[in-house]
Amino acid sequence: MSAFPTRFPLLLPATGWVLGIAAARTDVFPWQTLPWLAGALLFAMVWRNRQVRIVCMAGLLGMTWGGAALMWDARQVAVGDDWLEGNQDITAKVEKAEQYPAYVRLLLSDIERQDGVRLAGNALLYVYGDTRKGIQAGQVIEAVARWRLPRNYNNPGTFDYQSYCFDRHIALIGSLRGGIRIADDEASWLESMRQRVREVLQGQPNEQAGVLAALLLADRSRISTQVWEIFAAGGAAHLLAISGLHVGMAAAFAGLLFWWTLTRREAWIVRFPVRKLSLLAGLGCAIAYATLAGWPLPAQRAVMMLGAAAAAWWFRNHAEPVNTLLAALMLILIMDAGAVASISLWLSFAAAGALLVWAGNESRSDAVTLRGWMTGMLWVSLLATLATLPLVAHVFGRLPTYSLISNLLLVPLYSLAVLPMALLGELSALLGLGEVAQLLFAGAGALVEWGSRVLSFLHTLPGGNLWIPATPLRMGIFYGLGMLVAGWLLLLRRHIPALGCAAAIVVVYVFMAVAERPPATPQFIAWDVGQGAASSLLLPDGRTMVVDAPGRRGSRFNGGVIVAAGQRALGVAHVDVLVLSHAQSDHMGGAGRLFDQVRNVGEIWLADVPGNREHAGVGKIVGRLQAQGGKVRWLKQGDELAFGDVHVNVLWPPQGFRFARQNNTSLVLSMLLPGGQRLLLPGDIESDAERRIAQSGLIPHDVVLMPHHGSRTSSSSVWVKAVKPDVVIAQSGYANRYRFPAQEIVERYRKKGAQVWNTADGAVMLTFSDKGKSGLGIEQYTYPGSARRTRALQWWQGHL
Repeated sequence: MSAFPTRFPLLLPATGWVLGIAAARTDVFPWQTLPWLAGALLFAMVWRNRQVRIVCMAGLLGMTWGGAALMWDARQVAVGDDWLEGNQDITAKVEKAEQYPAYVRLLLSDIERQDGVRLAGNALLYVYGDTRKGIQAGQVIEAVARWRLPRNYNNPGTFDYQSYCFDRHIALIGSLRGGIRIADDEASWLESMRQRVREVLQGQPNEQAGVLAALLLADRSRISTQVWEIFAAGGAAHLLAISGLHVGMAAAFAGLLFWWTLTRREAWIVRFPVRKLSLLAGLGCAIAYATLAGWPLPAQRAVMMLGAAAAAWWFRNHAEPVNTLLAALMLILIMDAGAVASISLWLSFAAAGALLVWAGNESRSDAVTLRGWMTGMLWVSLLATLATLPLVAHVFGRLPTYSLISNLLLVPLYSLAVLPMALLGELSALLGLGEVAQLLFAGAGALVEWGSRVLSFLHTLPGGNLWIPATPLRMGIFYGLGMLVAGWLLLLRRHIPALGCAAAIVVVYVFMAVAERPPATPQFIAWDVGQGAASSLLLPDGRTMVVDAPGRRGSRFNGGVIVAAGQRALGVAHVDVLVLSHAQSDHMGGAGRLFDQVRNVGEIWLADVPGNREHAGVGKIVGRLQAQGGKVRWLKQGDELAFGDVHVNVLWPPQGFRFARQNNTSLVLSMLLPGGQRLLLPGDIESDAERRIAQSGLIPHDVVLMPHHGSRTSSSSVWVKAVKPDVVIAQSGYANRYRFPAQEIVERYRKKGAQVWNTADGAVMLTFSDKGKSGLGIEQYTYPGSARRTRALQWWQGHL
């Protein structure tokens, strides 16, 4: 054991360094305990054991560095309230222009207001309509924008958008008010070269051009949702980000080409250090590749790891591969302390670590044979899959059932064919050889298309898109400890027990991961989805109903994604019934993405009215459900249905009902729960429909969703008097421009004794026991986010 620190001298300092940065940057320890933790480390440094002193000193240095980096990041995103007041005239430099189907997202830097005040950090500006045409990175623009702070949706399982912006120094999110004037159209030399590549890529089919733009320019905005989904489900999403594989292969190609050139003449072999020069050439090519791609974070980390590996090879007599990996990890955290909380970093580290364990225990005698190469590829793919399985399941919310097959096929395809052809095409485009570049891009694109077809086929197989509920932390710990035992057995060259241990751990983990965990009592959630409506009813028998899924046309992230992620966080990964109240985007625009994000949708319930029957968007969703073997129910006033133990009455609309205002054709459902509570879902009905429903004998309900988000056109006095709710929920967006819910509507309900809740403040979560009105529990969800980042930001904002 005493030889272990000698063989791996960086293990202890790297451990202390990582833990110290994690203590300062993450919420592993409450911030109040940090002084005590620092004191304990200082005290432990007087310990006689040298190894303990090394860990403690590295931990203290890591805490100091991580804390300083945290405060620096917070300074970049701290803004005064005056930035949030009305429309702002600004001048800014466009760092990145990402083209999406419905909008362009601009990353702005050097932002200055008309009064001369500058923003320390960056901002994102969303541009819609014809104004978005012609905007490119490198330009200086003048515009009028309205700003807001980055905000998380307050739902279980939500994406931590605030932390994402914090770590990237994005201080404000804005929308354009009016047009944009280009103040300086002279792009930098780097952006001019990137634009040359973009122009040549425009001649390729969209699907192929999107993938090639991701590989060459780190621009994934042109990748379609369908392509992204099949790559993610197949466990091959890493191929779409410029990471270690891409950077390493670029370096390898350049190094091999340089080595081949220098070895053509015997005099050069004798005169020059061919291997070292080839190494430098490869490293230089990797740096050039990352530079042209704009130095995305994964590429930065990959170049650092490559640099550490190159240094280790240069001084190879004194270096272990594990030490190289640890040195690269420490360097990455010096350059970017926030990466300690990055899943992508730990995915790369876990995969690389597993490969090093294998590499240290395998013979190289057959490495140059075809059989040896294929065996090595199999082991590389298998170990990378096993090492990263819990992280991949956590990040993507699904088990990559066929990731071993997809990576065995696509990793060689992309590394040995697609990437080399794409890089040669990029070089040709930069040299002005447009026709040659087009030909090379066409070849690379054809291979991309073939790979996508393989993934599409795997996606259609049983388990090819296996969404799973959110896995508890204890499952990840169980898996990690089990794999450590398997790795230890492998190091001891006990291959059969190692294989048996790993197989048993995988089987148990998969069995536990796929099992859904329905609530013990009926649960109803009105989700925080912005200005729109979405809710879910979860039953103890596992049945799940989703009511509406909003979203903007062409959006990849919308209410459908939010609902699916929220349900997975609550233990459910499927939908039995999807209710679409009416055909408007703030209620059904995200239905397609909901289909993408769950295992299956069993039925759709729709009002049997011409507005739905004749709507193209509804027809598309119905067609998709029927293609999957699902059922469509067209409902009318007076219908009664059973959803498990819940009795459902359709209160509105009459069959074939037409109305000038489409809101009044909304499907209105009354639900009687097993505990005797009544729940009313009225969609967007307005006063005319409310009056007719009330006249038909509407009885009081315990819980009511506020019609039409709390608009003044709804929740008439007749309606409020008839429903007499104990709890009423407004489904509205934070700081929405309609100012929903209207204050007079809120007061109207309160005067009748109702509790008023608003999803703009977070998801409203209700539980129903079997005790009637007294069995109703309600709470508002607040996403915890990062307390450490929030504290640092609050400190700076208090000193502006």
